[in-house]
Amino acid sequence: MANYTTANLVKAQVKLNGAMASQDVRFRSPEVWKLFLKNTEQFIPNYKELRTRDDRALEANYFKRSQRALGSARAHNHTGVKGDSGILTPSFVTKSDKFKMSLKQADISVNTAQEQLENEMFNVIANFMEGLDTLASTELFSNRSGVNNATAYGTFDALNDVFEISMTDYGTRAIQITKLIADINKYQGTQLDIVCDSIAFGYFMFLAAQGAENATNYSFQFLGVTFVHDVALGALAVALDATYTKGFWQAIPRNTIGALTWIPKQNREGVDTTVNMYSQILNPFDGQAYALHTYETRADDSAANGYTQDVVTEFELSLDVALEIAPLSVATETPILAFALI
Repeated sequence: MANYTTANLVKAQVKLNGAMASQDVRFRSPEVWKLFLKNTEQFIPNYKELRTRDDRALEANYFKRSQRALGSARAHNHTGVKGDSGILTPSFVTKSDKFKMSLKQADISVNTAQEQLENEMFNVIANFMEGLDTLASTELFSNRSGVNNATAYGTFDALNDVFEISMTDYGTRAIQITKLIADINKYQGTQLDIVCDSIAFGYFMFLAAQGAENATNYSFQFLGVTFVHDVALGALAVALDATYTKGFWQAIPRNTIGALTWIPKQNREGVDTTVNMYSQILNPFDGQAYALHTYETRADDSAANGYTQDVVTEFELSLDVALEIAPLSVATETPILAFALI
């Protein structure tokens, strides 16, 4: 052949290392999902053992508020009524992701089979973290309270279920007003988790940075408050009302939301059969155990970088999730108070 083409070196391949190799598989820390997880074990003790199979329902009892106006006199023949209790039934949904590998796919690769497996697992975990964070964000937004008894420093829009605060009049006092509104709604002295869209999160970070050394000190507003950045919240807010572009957030009294996670007992026990395997892996990013189910099949995997006489292993990770909010007996009322600057 001309030009010595038969002597050309074959394509050289190297592996990127460190940060250069990791950027395409990055994902955001699932802070809204982790906010729900703070109360996993306190919410319903021993629920993992009580839910013996996917289709077994759980029930949790709680006392309802018996609210009455006070009387104005004593009576010799007074009659009363009994209080009441309610039942919360956690609603579980199953989330899953899957991939496959073949026995011979790494034979001609610069990456070992173990490295390829680790990459597959990392991508599954990343998918779960992004998917579960979106699920948690949507759950919060969809369950904002339809009841808000406050009238000071703003107006509650009962159609949007959002307390609206004038940016011009009270923008720099937004967190102070949020805490006041929570107090008016009977969450006195309660620490708040504030889930913010990007605009509100940036604005509140700016206000928090104005300390005592600055001409204007806003730091007093931020005692007892934890801020969580929810990148999906802005789009949800604008879809609700096109004017909600100056900052949107939700105030959640501490410990009033929780997540229950569950996997089948076969995965917890590590059952192996002649046709499949049940096991579990611990996700280091959220601390939860995920169900892993695998099975093998004979295959010609040459079309997917395997080879003709190959063995394909199918992998599926799954997790049952119930996102729950403290139940209230008043219709449409929840502990999640939504706010917007207008």
